[in-house]
Formats: sequence, C-alpha cells, structure tokens
Amino acid sequence: MLLKNVDPKLYARLKAEAASQSKTVGQVFNEAVKVWLGARGAKDEERERNVEVYEKIKKTMPQHPNDYFVIAKGTYLGHFRSLSKAFSVLKEKRTSKALVVRYQPSGEWLGGSLEA
Repeated sequence: MLLKNVDPKLYARLKAEAASQSKTVGQVFNEAVKVWLGARGAKDEERERNVEVYEKIKKTMPQHPNDYFVIAKGTYLGHFRSLSKAFSVLKEKRTSKALVVRYQPSGEWLGGSLEA
C-alpha cells in the first residue's frame, strides 16, 4: 500500500512519536484511523437521531407557518420566528450539528444539517 500526498514533516513527527512508544508507523496509523472513523460514526448516529425527531414533529409544522424548527443532539429545541433566534439557541446549547427546517405554506424549506 502507498499513501500519497502525506506531509513529510507530519510523517516525520508521526514516525518519531511511534518509535518513542515502541510502535510502528502502521500501528499508530491504524489506531488513528479507528479513532477518526469512530468519531465519524458518532456524528452519523446523531444525524440519524435528528432526522427521526424531524419525522415525529413535521405534522405540527403547519401550525406555525414561516417558523424555523430546530433539532439538535436528537432533541427538538423549539420553533422560532427568526433564523437569528434559532442560531442563538444553537449557540447557547453549544451544539455543532443541527437540523433547521422552515415551514412555509408553499412547502417546507429544509435548511440542512449544520456541522462544525
């Protein structure tokens, strides 16, 4: 196997750190990739929980036309008249991932998933 576009300075640091731990670069690489993939998997689980909550609340959306509905960490955080208020709630909750949906009489506008 050959890795391309590896930063030579970063690789040198990796190699030195691996040696100081009596490990090979391959062992450290495998550990790092497992951690990275695990973190990605956790993000996907949160996204799925957000979508499940959205499916549960979408029937109530027509009762609040033009509001922004906010879901984060698998929890419905509420609906807000302005996007700035929706974002301020997300900031207060210190969330880096959310689903923001705006319901309009002409059809809902899916704001998308936010990730930091």
